[in-house]
Amino acid sequence: MPTPEAPSAAPRSVSAWEELVTSALLGTDRRPPSGTRGAAAAGALLDAAARQTLRRRAGLRPGPAAALPGRAPEDPRPPLPEAARRRLDALLAGRAAPAPPGGRRGTAPDLAELLPQWLAMADERGYKAPPASLPALLDAARARTDLRPRALALAGPRGLWLARLNPEWRFALRAGGAGGALPDPGDAEAVRELWEEGLFAERVALLGAVRAEDPAAGRELLAAGWAGERAEDRLMFLDSLRAGLSAADEEFLEAALADRSRNVRATAAELLSALPGSALAARMAARAVTCVGLDRTLSVPTVVVEAPHECDEGMRRDGVVAVPPSGRGERSWWLGQLVEAAPLSCWPARFGGRTPEEIVALPVADDWRAELHAAWCRAAVRQRDAAWSRALLGDPSTPPATGPGTSSLGERAQLLTTLAVEERARWVAAFVAAHGLSEAFQLLGVCAVPWAEPLGDAVIDALDAARDAGGYPWSFSGVMGLAERCLSPSAARRLESAAAPPEPEDASPGAGAYWSEAFQRLAATLDLRARMRAELD
Repeated sequence: MPTPEAPSAAPRSVSAWEELVTSALLGTDRRPPSGTRGAAAAGALLDAAARQTLRRRAGLRPGPAAALPGRAPEDPRPPLPEAARRRLDALLAGRAAPAPPGGRRGTAPDLAELLPQWLAMADERGYKAPPASLPALLDAARARTDLRPRALALAGPRGLWLARLNPEWRFALRAGGAGGALPDPGDAEAVRELWEEGLFAERVALLGAVRAEDPAAGRELLAAGWAGERAEDRLMFLDSLRAGLSAADEEFLEAALADRSRNVRATAAELLSALPGSALAARMAARAVTCVGLDRTLSVPTVVVEAPHECDEGMRRDGVVAVPPSGRGERSWWLGQLVEAAPLSCWPARFGGRTPEEIVALPVADDWRAELHAAWCRAAVRQRDAAWSRALLGDPSTPPATGPGTSSLGERAQLLTTLAVEERARWVAAFVAAHGLSEAFQLLGVCAVPWAEPLGDAVIDALDAARDAGGYPWSFSGVMGLAERCLSPSAARRLESAAAPPEPEDASPGAGAYWSEAFQRLAATLDLRARMRAELD
């Protein structure tokens, strides 16, 4: 880097420059340059500024040469096939066919949406990024956080090496563990060194890697310096115990219930409630069953609820948040937290040996049904209980507002995640067949990709029905976007047959032309996804 001119000349040059800056700020009428007045002052100021600028630049001395960066590390992974390398460059450049006039999307695939899928497929096959593509890959990851994990994995150790040379790519260094930077979880010495000296993000990634390999070793690593960690760091570290959570973690989590941070205490309580055999789960069950019971004196057995009247110290220690959000009543807020933390196994005995389906179908007195069922939904998701999830989901063909389970699409989407992949796809396919696509977006989003054939067929049939009903495809833009990413490429043949020839580009399009473009774009996207996979294989 250049350095300022010699000290002997610096005071005079700096003083003259400051005088010119002052004249420019105040105006030449109030502070004319030395020796000038009137209309000539402005021109004189610019001339003097030009001379001083040249003098300042000429008076700089070359700085000391910076050390050359070390050699980039070797990446032993195989290189991309040539066709896949060209495809990556095209996706990073975002090259696509020009859009037709009138704001129409046309039939060309959206390359920006295909890049995440390409990265996922390349990472699954263990390829490394071409060195020449690393700058564009890092730029793409900087612009889109959703790309970062896959992009940095593909970039590997050379990507991290390059990121150290450009401040705009420093995010890659904060995303610890990317590109194989983590030591082998079995190397105790290397793990301990990184845990004690690494950046926070590196330590989070390291803890996750060790935990995945050996849950007990991960827990011991966390416990060793627990008291000295910052509250926000303890929260992130504690969250990593979700992977491989077991009864062996109970002692550590029970101690964390006394943490000085409320968020840490709440997370510890949530994790303990996900262990139905934990002492906390037993305490919550004892509280919950005193609040919810069955009144057999009525003509139809009915669930009755008596919500807590206070949030005592024991409840607060076990993670119950005393102050409700704005608009929520205290008692219903406390009840929901008790029921969602209680093990679901406590309810059949409380309701006379009934199954989850029979319990959910019972009437609930005094408008407590929605609150109680919502808490059971959260419990089923937290405890990954498929039997209760099925009961709360209800029959997919039944209108959500009239079924025995939950009517909330958000709750249904969460419940679906507890079911096996095949069962989940069948349930959503039946829902789409019965109710169409207007309420299916959240449900489709939790299904495994690519969608199973019955689900894909149900979505295409529903799109056909929407077209026949006279709607426009942009009313289903969210589902169309999901279909581009999630439909199996084998569905392209059905779409090609469903798409009629488009109208001329200069014609005023009707709904049929828009649907034709949408189906052709969807088919072209599926075809491109198939070619991308073939190029990588």
